[in-house]
Amino acid sequence: MRPCSTLLCILLVAGVAAAWEPAQVEPDARRVLQEMVRAYRGLRSLEMETKYYGDSGGFNKPVRSRLVFQRPNRLLYEVWQNVLGMGRTTVKRYLCDGRHFYVYDEAEQYYTRDKAPRDFKGLGLLGAGIEFVAISGMNPFANLEQQVRAARLSGTAEVNGEMADVVVLDSGTADRTGEARFYISRTHRLILRFSFESVPLSKPAQHYVPPPEPLNPDDPPEQELKPLPVKFGYDNQASINPRVPASVFAWTTPPGSLLYEPLNQMLDRRNAMDRPAYVIVGKDGKPVKPVTYRQLLEMARKRTRNK
Repeated sequence: MRPCSTLLCILLVAGVAAAWEPAQVEPDARRVLQEMVRAYRGLRSLEMETKYYGDSGGFNKPVRSRLVFQRPNRLLYEVWQNVLGMGRTTVKRYLCDGRHFYVYDEAEQYYTRDKAPRDFKGLGLLGAGIEFVAISGMNPFANLEQQVRAARLSGTAEVNGEMADVVVLDSGTADRTGEARFYISRTHRLILRFSFESVPLSKPAQHYVPPPEPLNPDDPPEQELKPLPVKFGYDNQASINPRVPASVFAWTTPPGSLLYEPLNQMLDRRNAMDRPAYVIVGKDGKPVKPVTYRQLLEMARKRTRNK
């Protein structure tokens, strides 16, 4: 997922405002947001470390992330998150070396490999948040009046020693409040801090309707899902237009991981049975032996005969 920062950003910049009066968008707020988008579009390269904090409202909580890119299409994006039910932090890695685009999921122990697109827009990494949307050349605030109830410039604040303009977006609905704050640097116009708060609104008392009885008497009764409050944010530390070594974008297959390919591709007649399908990786992370589809089938037959 994806991290809950993705969810919040999508709700904020891709949603449609409820049926309220026309949105109140202050010109100064729109101007600062547009300057921020242009600043990200103009970057040649970037190294950015992000630390997350707060309550994600029940979603997988990201802990930190790292974004490194170099135009036109070299990228490394890593996000570490606490996965529900695993009890530890795992990483999801997106890497584009200019020729291939890899996605690795440590929790699932697999990776995918596709042809690299010509530019970042072709990667479609909504999970990297507002910043990457702007880097890709898109404007996440193009339809601000349809996305929020109100937008205003709320003075300035100091973030980790830098002064920032604070833009506040009200994305609340009839069911819950929603306020996003963007702390945008007054010097380079990148986002220094982002915060989002949302709480459910109390509704008038209604006639109680008990949940339906389970079909199986042994099944537990259904529990009503209650909306949770969300108070979430992150801080960015960025190095602007650095010289990035090519080794940063070099792909290394993680030990124990397998290359995932959709079943329709595996069964495609154009895929030769003797084409390498998986690579066995040793404990040192170095490839040991490529395994073809034919070899995989033969290994399966042997295991069946030996049972």
